[in-house]
Amino acid sequence: MRNERSSRQKRRYRRLRNQLLAYLALVVIIILILAAGYVGVKAVIRYVNNYNDKVNRVIEEAESGIITEQESQTFEIQEEHNSIVYNEGYNSPAEDDPVENLVEKLLNDMTIEEMVAGMFIVSPEAITGVETAVQAGEGTRTALAENPVGGFVYAAKNFKSQEQFTKMLANAKAYSKYPLFRAVLADCGTTEYGLTATSKASELADANSVTQAYGSISSALASYGVDMNLAPAVLDDAALTSVAVQAVQEAKVSAVLRSFPGDAAASKSLEELQGSEFGLYDAVIKNGVDCIMVSHVQAKGITGDDTPSSLSSVVIQDVLRNTLGFRGVIMTDALDDSVITSAYNSAEAAVAAVNAGADLLLSPEDYKEAYEGVLQAVSDGTITKERIRESMYRIYRVKYKNTL
Repeated sequence: MRNERSSRQKRRYRRLRNQLLAYLALVVIIILILAAGYVGVKAVIRYVNNYNDKVNRVIEEAESGIITEQESQTFEIQEEHNSIVYNEGYNSPAEDDPVENLVEKLLNDMTIEEMVAGMFIVSPEAITGVETAVQAGEGTRTALAENPVGGFVYAAKNFKSQEQFTKMLANAKAYSKYPLFRAVLADCGTTEYGLTATSKASELADANSVTQAYGSISSALASYGVDMNLAPAVLDDAALTSVAVQAVQEAKVSAVLRSFPGDAAASKSLEELQGSEFGLYDAVIKNGVDCIMVSHVQAKGITGDDTPSSLSSVVIQDVLRNTLGFRGVIMTDALDDSVITSAYNSAEAAVAAVNAGADLLLSPEDYKEAYEGVLQAVSDGTITKERIRESMYRIYRVKYKNTL
């Protein structure tokens, strides 16, 4: 009897011990879960705080083709965010689109001063003060820190050799806090920038010749680090113009179609243009051109006055955005052109272009004056911060699409 009682007690002790161990295991699991949650929250906080560094590193690795699966998954972290309403048909970014999320998070980290600077594409001389820039050194580093412009447009004088030009562009990119457009104007037929001569655009008669010519140019430019070409100019045929754009952009160089609304706009009404020339722009837009340049032509048949198209909300917003449905980047023609400088100072032209709906302001006569003019217009309410953000959203969609 005593032995039986002893056996029951042993079994009871074993059950109690097992239960106690189970409870202890449960407590340990709960502690581990809480600890993991804490670490996870800390990880997210670190992720947000170091976001710009991660952006730069991932972009660099994406360009060299070595993004790891782990780092790709980093951008799958989704955070709740307020909806941002973009004009001209833009909605808040889709949560499952990493590029959309990347752009929005980057913009949330930028100051309004940085955003305004990011709307300008200028020559390297415009912010460094040198007569002819042939390298990007400490002067460029300092200039970009003080003036984080959206991009540089390089001229033939900046090119001395393939090695020199490649290093110059690579350094400029490295010195910029944010992604930088590195642009040239190199259309068919040119031998500038060390390019092999091709047939002129007017001599290209079929899709194969167009693809070969623009593909050759774009591949060479891309090898230097150029990621934007102010080309092609509009060809006579919509299909060939679309092929030219495609050939440029397949080399991961953003095409800038030159120029809207076309020379015919100087003498034709809107109705006449819609029945003829605008069909070409419609086709190219539907084929996904990254950027369209708006010229300074006075399109009285559209605007009803002498306002240059590049400064006209009727041309940019009503026609190019709303009628033709273009959702990409709109760039002005060079704002140091005498057509502009004879009637506007740099600040006036820049403010007018932004209010008209332009995203990128090309080569103002005086960058500092133009920049400060736009910043003052934001300060006094002439231009809203939302308007600046809309342009930056479009700009960074294009900047990131070739790297992620």
